[in-house]
Amino acid sequence: MFGGDSTLVETVFAAAAGILAFAWPLLKTTEWYGRYREQRREQAVATLEAAVEETYRRYVQVMKAANGGEPLTEEQRENARRLARERAEELGRDQGLDVVRELGASYLDLWITRLVKRLKARF
Repeated sequence: MFGGDSTLVETVFAAAAGILAFAWPLLKTTEWYGRYREQRREQAVATLEAAVEETYRRYVQVMKAANGGEPLTEEQRENARRLARERAEELGRDQGLDVVRELGASYLDLWITRLVKRLKARF
């Protein structure tokens, strides 16, 4: 097919091998980076979970008792969310972790809601 043009075939083969040699470590790095990001996200969720649980013990239970066992008011719930968010940011900073960035600022309330539901199921 290529006849006597074996130099062209060798050149194309060498170029393909060079591209593959360059691309393979890049792909592995991307895989590693994906695992790293997932690990950071899991660490951020665990940090937020610790903050939510601490807020529940230190604030929510006290407010429920003050309310005569009734559920928290909307204002108290918002305050509890704020306290949990602030505590998570503080705990994250201690670990060199930006919880808000890892989980996404617009999703933080959703994460808190999920964790509160999980916490309520335990108590």
